[in-house]
Amino acid sequence: MTRFARRGQDTESGVVLVIFAITMVVLLGLIAIAIDGSYGFVQNRRAQNAADFAAFAAAEQLTNSTYCNGTTTPSTHDLALIVQQLVDDNGSGIGSAWTAQFLNGKGQPVLDANGQPVADFTASSGPTTPPPGACGVSVDATPKWTPFFAGIFGIHQFGGFASAKVSTTAQGKPIGIVALNEYGPHEILGGGTGTFIVEGDIFANTNVSNPPATETEPWTEFAGPYQWDDAIDAKTDSNLYVYGTINTNDGLYNGYPLWPLDHCFINQVAPLAGAEAGTPGSGPTAPSQGLPTEQPPCGVGTVTVDYNAIDNSFPQMTDPLQASTAPASPLGPSAGIGCPGLYNTGLPVTYDTVTQVPGVTTELLPGIYPNPVELTGNVNFQDCSGYATEGLYPGEQAYPGVYTFEGGLWINPDPGDQVTGLNVIIGTQSPYPLAGNVPGSLSGGTFTATGAGNGAPCLPSNTQSSAASGGESETSSTACSGTNSSLYGVTAYDDKATAVDPNIVGTGDNLSLMIGGGAGSSVNLSGPTSGPYAGTDGSPGIVFYQDPGTPANYGFDAQTGDAATITLTGVVYNASLAAYGLNSPRDYWDGNLGGIPFYDGGTLQTGFGAGWTSSNGPTPSTGSVTLNGTAIVDDFNTDGNTGITIVGQPYKLPGGGLLSLIG
Repeated sequence: MTRFARRGQDTESGVVLVIFAITMVVLLGLIAIAIDGSYGFVQNRRAQNAADFAAFAAAEQLTNSTYCNGTTTPSTHDLALIVQQLVDDNGSGIGSAWTAQFLNGKGQPVLDANGQPVADFTASSGPTTPPPGACGVSVDATPKWTPFFAGIFGIHQFGGFASAKVSTTAQGKPIGIVALNEYGPHEILGGGTGTFIVEGDIFANTNVSNPPATETEPWTEFAGPYQWDDAIDAKTDSNLYVYGTINTNDGLYNGYPLWPLDHCFINQVAPLAGAEAGTPGSGPTAPSQGLPTEQPPCGVGTVTVDYNAIDNSFPQMTDPLQASTAPASPLGPSAGIGCPGLYNTGLPVTYDTVTQVPGVTTELLPGIYPNPVELTGNVNFQDCSGYATEGLYPGEQAYPGVYTFEGGLWINPDPGDQVTGLNVIIGTQSPYPLAGNVPGSLSGGTFTATGAGNGAPCLPSNTQSSAASGGESETSSTACSGTNSSLYGVTAYDDKATAVDPNIVGTGDNLSLMIGGGAGSSVNLSGPTSGPYAGTDGSPGIVFYQDPGTPANYGFDAQTGDAATITLTGVVYNASLAAYGLNSPRDYWDGNLGGIPFYDGGTLQTGFGAGWTSSNGPTPSTGSVTLNGTAIVDDFNTDGNTGITIVGQPYKLPGGGLLSLIG
């Protein structure tokens, strides 16, 4: 009996032992889950912090980099060191187990020439250059750690994953024209017989102040209760359609607020109400919806100035591309505009001559062109990738191509030819030395410039002005500074354009950049999408840049007979009118009451031919000019029968500043 009882007790002890063992395993498992799981959560959180901080730090470096929008040039290796340091400080379980990818300004992967994301960089990346357009970084980390208790179950390592990306995205409203002239009327002038369309806002900066002591401002007239200052006008059957808001100056003239239109519109809009009283945005139309909202008829001639709204509360501004936050001028050797890796110095190459072969496309390379350049035939402006075929540049990345034409540039393709250029910025300085463009002399067929033009054209003798101006002769009896015996300076009129000013005659348009060409020719140029001159969000940035210290004008289809189709994408910049027009003469051409101002710098002139026909003057221009971007100029004038379309692009309007058009 006793022996039997002992066997039962042994059996029960064994059962308890088994239960205890199982319980311990479960308890250990729970402990492992609790401790190792919590530790794993902490490790993954640390890895996420490391990825967040690393991506942010690297993106901060790129935000101020040459490859995105700034002036410094961190290498990929520099960025890898920054990422590794932040990883080590915040996620010890990661080590070098991370990869990073370059992002553009929209937070998307930067693509290579084949449309594929560029290769990731890692902790071992060497001193290579980031790809163009690199404005941000994404970091993927795979941390690993040794568990405390899970090893009992044969699990000796845990792993996690963390990812972060940082890239800035800027937005804003479409801006078509920023006109910086602070003093003169007709700051934006639609002329000729072509159509002038602006899809976006206009900023008209003039307050028509500072007239000569003995005169009043031309055409400024008081009415209910504004001074109509004629900052924006049309002439000679021109049509100006503004699908946006005209933002104009909030100053006073003779104690009254300014209104930007010609006083010929007074009868239609007095008393002012609604959008015309300065409340923008009251049901604006888009180009696809018909004409702009406000359509005031002018009582003089058959001109049109239609717009969606006017806001006359905008403060007078200074040049946004001369602000401390703006990129440095791309002009000259000291600007560091050379392609990365070029001759291992990054300095630009100087080209004294340009060779063009008939029937062969001329391939230009970025650099400095000290002498005047006329381009005919088919031409392509290459970006930095063009140097790859020259054996001078170690990579084939499409970094922006920066060109400096110190002696002026004339793009003049023959009929049917094409001029192209993507990812380029073209800088100009002195006006092109052409008879009728600047003063000079002809000897043996060679023209020698003797000075700068004053902005007033040189025309054939007896060219007639438009009928609306009385039909009198446009030219004076004074030869145009000896440039050509058949060219004479236009007649200059005084402040009110009612009497001839005998002291001033035309000495030439003073154009540093001329773009035109024969019928069927085309010019298509686009600004850089990366680097300091790129636009916001990786959009094309500055495509033309005139040295602000060298007064000169731009002319698009602005020579007699020009008929090219011109398409520009980016920012066209020419703010070279000295002192914002403070000391500019109050003189005009196009005859009595015509009123076309002329300046030696800062004017974007599109078209040629102020109201005359081919029977009583040189052949007017045709063709078209399309700007997909923003014109930052002092004045914008149109003439001839050239159609003008500006499709303004959205740009950031930062708090505390007036305009931020780049970066």
